[in-house]
Amino acid sequence: MMSVGDEDWLPHMEDLEAYISREELVSIFPNLTNEQANYILTVLSSIHNGTINPQASAEPVPPEHASCNVGFRDSYKEIHGYLAVVICVLGSITNVLNMIILTRREMINSTNTILTGLAVADFMLLVEYSSYAASYIRGQEDMFDSYYHSVFILFHAHFTQVTHTIAICLTITLAVWRYIAICKPHLNLFLCTLPRARMAVLVAYVISPILSVPNYLMYSIHQQYDKRRNESLYHVDFSERAKNGPLQTVHFWLYSVIIKILPCILLTILIMLIIRAMYIAKRRKENLIKMGTPSMEADRKLPRMEKLTEKTTKMLLTVLLLFLVTELPQGILSLLSGIFGHAFFVQCYHHWGEVMDLLALINGAVNFFLYYIMSHQFRLTFRYFLHPPPPLNLSPRIPGETVSTQL
Repeated sequence: MMSVGDEDWLPHMEDLEAYISREELVSIFPNLTNEQANYILTVLSSIHNGTINPQASAEPVPPEHASCNVGFRDSYKEIHGYLAVVICVLGSITNVLNMIILTRREMINSTNTILTGLAVADFMLLVEYSSYAASYIRGQEDMFDSYYHSVFILFHAHFTQVTHTIAICLTITLAVWRYIAICKPHLNLFLCTLPRARMAVLVAYVISPILSVPNYLMYSIHQQYDKRRNESLYHVDFSERAKNGPLQTVHFWLYSVIIKILPCILLTILIMLIIRAMYIAKRRKENLIKMGTPSMEADRKLPRMEKLTEKTTKMLLTVLLLFLVTELPQGILSLLSGIFGHAFFVQCYHHWGEVMDLLALINGAVNFFLYYIMSHQFRLTFRYFLHPPPPLNLSPRIPGETVSTQL
């Protein structure tokens, strides 16, 4: 521990005296360590440049929020980048396969059109996040403080918000589609058509960037001059609009409640209604079997069609449940951050942020495996895509006949 009057402290004294006189420093901090002086200098410089709000920094942190920090993030963040890159690369490949298989002629229908739109959104999210995860792995302090890296971080925050909102809209659309098919079959033929499905996908891709406008205004790039390094440092922080206006409130209600919590509640209700309708249909089928067996040819085909519909519904329910499981924790943490303020965001949401990101990446990467395991038609189409059957010769040649070709 060293005194502020020692000769080794002269460079620090010159910097600190730009904010506080030497006499005040000596009286307040008679014994100041090198680390403490560096911290104080950084904070004072940030406050002077307007990059830190002293009132927000002085906000009391409730002790109960500290229980969120269990030391997990310190050990996990060392491997987060590597796990994210692996999942993003694998998920990008599987979503390309989803787009190829689901757009084959024999696979085109209204439900698969929505799943294709979901695969495109997941693909864009995974590709962009892979570059962020790569910078997370090989990032150095100089790169993190650069202007170009701040621009990339700002783009990353906005792009992931837009693509994630698209995925949420399409997942809710898929749940509504399946609810109509199972619970309101008389409306299915003219409501859940292929043109309507294409329009629903288009609306999701158009409206999501518009819903993300408050997120664009929430953050901006801030410049801070570091006298020790004699260079300007850049970082992403809340914009002046967010600090001095109602934008944070609007952002909280739109992002945490309308885009996060409300879809989870709606999805939960739709899943429960679909499961209930499937249970009722199963009981009705069992009662019909007890009453007698069908004799007509059309009636004999009916159980097979019902079985295919049931398998498809189970597969889609698995997709919806997986989305709900990965989305609900993030929605709850976002809601609590808005209720309890900055202290909860720093000590809880920020602590589990990488885990929430990893869950979202897994959700966007595993749909291909769900389709392959639970859909016979998807498996068959995928196998034909890998090993197409030889073309059939429907016009056999007459023996001795010659065939001419033109290039």
